[in-house]
Amino acid sequence: MGIIILLFCFISIFLSLGISTKISGTKELLIISALSFSAIVVFLTEISSLLHRLNYQFLLAGWSLLTVALIIYLYLNNQKTRDFTTNLWVDIEKKLAYLTKTDKIFLTASGIILLLIFVAALVYPSNNWDSMTYHMARITSWVSHQSLAHYPTDITRQLYQPPFAELVIMNFGILSRSDNFSNTVQFIFLLFTIITIISIVELLGLNRTYKIIAIVLAVTIPEVILQGSSTQNDIVVAFFILTSLLFTIKSIKEPCLKNYVVIGLCTGLGLLTKGTAYIYLPPILLLFGIIVLKQLIKNRNYHYLWYALVAMVITIGLNAGHFSRNYKLTHNILGTDQAESKLYANQKMSPTLLFSSVIKNAGLHTGVMFIKPAATFSDKVIYKLHDAMGIDINYTTVNYRDLKYSAGTLITDENGASNPFHFLLIAAVMFLVVYNFLKGRRDIKVILLFLIILLQGLFFCYYLRWQPWHSRLQIPLFLIAIPIICYCININSGFRKIFYWLSPAILIYALLVIFHSTQRPYSKQMFAKRYAKYFTGNITLCDEYTGITESMQKSGYKNIGLILGIDDWEYPFFTQCFSRQINPVYINVDNFSKAAPSVQVNIDCIVSTTVNKAFIDYKGRRYANKLARNKIVWLYE
Repeated sequence: MGIIILLFCFISIFLSLGISTKISGTKELLIISALSFSAIVVFLTEISSLLHRLNYQFLLAGWSLLTVALIIYLYLNNQKTRDFTTNLWVDIEKKLAYLTKTDKIFLTASGIILLLIFVAALVYPSNNWDSMTYHMARITSWVSHQSLAHYPTDITRQLYQPPFAELVIMNFGILSRSDNFSNTVQFIFLLFTIITIISIVELLGLNRTYKIIAIVLAVTIPEVILQGSSTQNDIVVAFFILTSLLFTIKSIKEPCLKNYVVIGLCTGLGLLTKGTAYIYLPPILLLFGIIVLKQLIKNRNYHYLWYALVAMVITIGLNAGHFSRNYKLTHNILGTDQAESKLYANQKMSPTLLFSSVIKNAGLHTGVMFIKPAATFSDKVIYKLHDAMGIDINYTTVNYRDLKYSAGTLITDENGASNPFHFLLIAAVMFLVVYNFLKGRRDIKVILLFLIILLQGLFFCYYLRWQPWHSRLQIPLFLIAIPIICYCININSGFRKIFYWLSPAILIYALLVIFHSTQRPYSKQMFAKRYAKYFTGNITLCDEYTGITESMQKSGYKNIGLILGIDDWEYPFFTQCFSRQINPVYINVDNFSKAAPSVQVNIDCIVSTTVNKAFIDYKGRRYANKLARNKIVWLYE
């Protein structure tokens, strides 16, 4: 299978960097290898797109050439390669030899959780709502057009949303000729995120015990568990945000070109992954800017300004393709129109409304599985608090699409699961850091980390309208908070005891989340036919989608006309896009994307989720409704 070349390429990158650069430690080497691989994904995919050769042959040739070149380099330096790999194994064996019984228990438990997440990622196809509407759906158009160019669509998120995670998924899909490995992308980035967290814990001066505690805390966050086997992108963006933080802290002591280049890669790839990066990165970049300015004034070395410029160029370069496509269509590099922006951004803000937003977002983490009274009690308290302040909790300018506030309603749904244990730990840590600061215990790195988390949380609440699925957007916050939790466990014996007493409950709760996942549960559904598993979280769509898909396959239709609503499922019609030619073509589009160039083909049939008529006339041809009795989706032939 062609996808194996990606594994060989990553290993070759890792070994080549290991023998050719002065990178301090295996963890940093793995992180930089992951960033380098990610940048290559962007570069190779953009080149393929420009040439309209985004296909199996071209991608396989590109990845193969790079891998062969790296293998030749390693062969020419075979003695260095042997020494490096030997030292690597010796180092691993030493670390394993010094593990305590508690360490082994925590690592085994974490390993079991990760294994269960990985199995779910392989057994189930991508089946969450956003993936069906745009994460996976946009890939079907890219593959059929062999290009990333914008196209007319009823679901404009397919165009303007940053595409990095989907670019990786597409490379996996094209090279494996299936979507079997699509869910593993987030899982892989979860592993690198854990490595990054351990590196930050190390920078805080904490020993092996706290690195292992960091692993436990990372793999037991319910939202992380649920997204670790999905085609969402919050873990992917969290990795880039965390690495930008790691190398910003590193640049305080080591203001070298390497760290600045890595910061440029982290920032650029983060912005190319998800819009929330524009919320989480500014506090980190503010710290980075202060560091650069301080180094300029202190050392009068203008190399630092040059290094910062290099980082900026890398950031812009990684996003150049996506920005240019957005600008060409909308004259806005972010690609959104005014109406779309207003949907997500608060239209009014004040100190009182900011406090309201903080409380509402915090309330999302009060839901506990099997304990409904917890969320009910939280709702009552939050509603009463708003009444006391004279604020309408459902104020339309600060709630997304006028949704009514409710806490903890999506306990095992990756779109908005609660993280109750971790939220309590973070709340306690915020208090402990302030307490220690007032008592004179002022570790500069901890204070900086505390301020970054505080600014990120406040900026999040200030800018974004409340949504019931905000907890998944807060994954970076929960992951960034882990090092500071470890720090507080280290310095406060009482807090340490609380964590150790709480850890069995955290681990058991994590297993319950895995087994009862809404989209990918450990149940008899695991043994259902693969196509039926696309609808595990929304079974009402299964029969009608299955009937239409089977009918299109029997008829050998290739060019499928689409008339969809902005939140309707598209991908289930095109799950075979990696293995056979099938082309989604949106027709009668009535939004800003209609200005994009459209593919001129003869439509074989039309699928609609919004129009149920006897027939549809399109380009001089009449298409009759074959499934008028359907309630959700209709097929016109």
